[in-house]
Amino acid sequence: FLETETGERMVQTFVNFLKEAKMVRVVIMGGPGSGKSTYSEYIIRHFGIKHIYPGGLLRKEIDKGGPDGQKIKNLLDQGKFAPNDIVLKLIRKEVASATKGYVLDGYPRYMQQVRDMEKFGIGYDVVVFLDVDKEEVIKRLTKRGRADDKPDIISDRIALYKKETGPAIDYFKRQPGFVSIKAQGKEPGDIAKDIIKEIQNEL
Repeated sequence: FLETETGERMVQTFVNFLKEAKMVRVVIMGGPGSGKSTYSEYIIRHFGIKHIYPGGLLRKEIDKGGPDGQKIKNLLDQGKFAPNDIVLKLIRKEVASATKGYVLDGYPRYMQQVRDMEKFGIGYDVVVFLDVDKEEVIKRLTKRGRADDKPDIISDRIALYKKETGPAIDYFKRQPGFVSIKAQGKEPGDIAKDIIKEIQNEL
């Protein structure tokens, strides 16, 4: 028999090993101007995990050329979304190579993508929902000064987001690991600390 103290130490070492080995898989959700990419950066730096951002993956695909790249470019140029099957293929590839974990930033957008995640085993530990008032979103986005950042256009984008992504958020609210963060009224660094603390509580 091992001495109790030595045995306890071995158990603690094993527990620590499991903690270090555990993947951290986060889905970050929120409307336009909620700060998804900003807070994703804080999370990936803190946990040392991969940032999986469909917009960036699609741009890379366009830069590579080829039939998929051309198909994506044509659709995006018309203001349409990239085909779901292409987005899924790119996400699955990134997830497969993420050894320590990942942040899914801007995916899933709607219920079909939630179902795809379940079908293809794209797992998550925590869903972080960035809760920001409509007035705050309009204030943030009009500050950017882009041509399409006018209050009426922003309102349309918020309405579209609620229609498309609202059901996916409602679904995740009913699952374990859902956290809602008020992502306004404080410095981004302080909000990021709140997010990281909530993620650690859920792991």
